[in-house]
Amino acid sequence: MTTRKDRTLTVVSKYAARVHVVMNRRSGGRLVRTFRGGDVLLMTHTGRRSGRTFTTPVLYVRDGDDFVVAASNGGIDSEPQWWLNLQADPRGAAEVEGRRIDVLASRVAEVDRQRLWDALMAKCPAYDKYQASVSRRISLVRLSPIAEEQAA
Repeated sequence: MTTRKDRTLTVVSKYAARVHVVMNRRSGGRLVRTFRGGDVLLMTHTGRRSGRTFTTPVLYVRDGDDFVVAASNGGIDSEPQWWLNLQADPRGAAEVEGRRIDVLASRVAEVDRQRLWDALMAKCPAYDKYQASVSRRISLVRLSPIAEEQAA
């Protein structure tokens, strides 16, 4: 059951995300590249029910060539729509500093989870607060670049 607080946070988050995406794209990735001390990428994904394309700003850390993001949903106690969408269709795109990279999403392997959680925490300590405020375990998502022939 979604609380009134979570519904309010969802509305505010969606509005802030739209503004963030517009500012980032209009500046060619030069503006709003960071948030709360962390680096931001724009993640494009396909709605699992609507088939529409959506773009969501998320904080990330690098793990080799991959990007790793937390499905924290800003401390809201439900999975973010972008992660539900990527579970249904793992193909998406990441925009970093104005450059678009086709990616394939997957849940971070348990063996890598703590190391990558700690890396995200070093960039944005709010993740521990988010984890403490929700009943679910926040998923870590790996966005792996795919070759052009795989993206088609």
